[in-house]
Amino acid sequence: PPRVMIYLLIGVGAFFGAISRFLLSSLLAKIMFLGLPLGTLTVNLIGCFLIGTFLAINFSNKDLISPLVIIGYLGSFTTFSAFTKEILLFSSTNGILFAYFTALIITSICLLSTFIGYKMFS
Repeated sequence: PPRVMIYLLIGVGAFFGAISRFLLSSLLAKIMFLGLPLGTLTVNLIGCFLIGTFLAINFSNKDLISPLVIIGYLGSFTTFSAFTKEILLFSSTNGILFAYFTALIITSICLLSTFIGYKMFS
């Protein structure tokens, strides 16, 4: 597909991914898990699993699905910047070492989620 089409697909996917992230994160924002808002963690776990899933599925039109869904929607849906902000705020009440350890565990779980999604559908 032409580059302009790829950019448009990424933009459309990103638009809907950001709105989905905002809605789900807002819905779960008041619920805490280990002192962190559950919204961002949930969004990242779901998004990582879906990225693994979409990478595993052999779509006939992968050159269109990848920019729209993986790069656009899921890239916008998952949010590393919000995660790092929450870890920074978490460190002010729990200490930098515990915050770092928590970030390491959550990042590992998200990577595992991507791997599980990939293995389940490949």
